[in-house]
Amino acid sequence: MGFSGYFLITQDFINHGRDIGVLIGPGRGSAAGSVVAYCTGITNIDPIKYDLLFERFLNPDRKSMPDIDTDFDDEGRQKVIDYVVEKYGQNQVAQIITYGSMAAKSSIRDVARVMDLPLQEADRLAKLVPERPGIELGRVLRAPLEGEEA
Repeated sequence: MGFSGYFLITQDFINHGRDIGVLIGPGRGSAAGSVVAYCTGITNIDPIKYDLLFERFLNPDRKSMPDIDTDFDDEGRQKVIDYVVEKYGQNQVAQIITYGSMAAKSSIRDVARVMDLPLQEADRLAKLVPERPGIELGRVLRAPLEGEEA
């Protein structure tokens, strides 16, 4: 499908990152199903060993280039980006990032875990959040407490 350049450029900047000591994830998402990504060192996951489906990565119905999700450590990411911009040109490089949001209850449980609060306490706090979708923690924190929980 003409993606050899895509694979080779991806291999190039991943190898450069490793060469300069940047920590790079093993590969994730559908790219883990590509034996080419594995053989070129783009991923460290052997799709044959783990019986992963290549069709998740690339199939005849797909018209766009497949995604190769790559994770770099926070301190080394910019070094890799700088390398790619220097080598391939600023007009040829774009960084894609995904932002997500956490549900109110999940964020309470995650913060409680990080703060070493007992699971029972984290669950008790999370249950104070109403069950309706779209609830924001700021609103919950300003709401008056009622009943036994008060």
